[in-house]
Amino acid sequence: MLKIFDMKIFKLNHFLLILLASVLMSCNPNTDVVYDNVGDMVSNAMEGVNVISVDDVKLICDHGHDYKIIDCREADEYVEGHIPGAVNIPRGILEFSSKLTNRRDKIYIYSQSVNRAALASKSLKYLKFKEVFIVDGGWEKWIEVYPELIEEGTGEAGGQAAAPAEEEGGCGG
Repeated sequence: MLKIFDMKIFKLNHFLLILLASVLMSCNPNTDVVYDNVGDMVSNAMEGVNVISVDDVKLICDHGHDYKIIDCREADEYVEGHIPGAVNIPRGILEFSSKLTNRRDKIYIYSQSVNRAALASKSLKYLKFKEVFIVDGGWEKWIEVYPELIEEGTGEAGGQAAAPAEEEGGCGG
């Protein structure tokens, strides 16, 4: 009788061990996701992101809030023109950049439209950056709304908009 009881306990323990292993393996957040195209990948990246308008970015620049603007376009695009005070960190090297060290920084990120910024935003969230906002419409929208507020060259402000001239306002305007 004792032998049958031991065998039932063994089978129960074995079943519970297999059940536990199955549950733990199904909870793996690092499952590989495969997309049919880049558009699907960007759409997925846009889910749950914070979006901010160019007008709100301008207000933030004007009022000197604590922030970092990241232009995730390529360096040659950035040099041709960017939001004043933006730091260039191309999308391809964003995760490795030493320019982003404080996970408590508010980050406003933009690309030409929103595609690269969406992917960059998702990467920053994986790296535990809490306050990441995509600039809605990106660079295209900024130059449409604020064509007079464009900085060219490599930029010298290091992530904050340059101090505004009293008569002109913030973000170089």
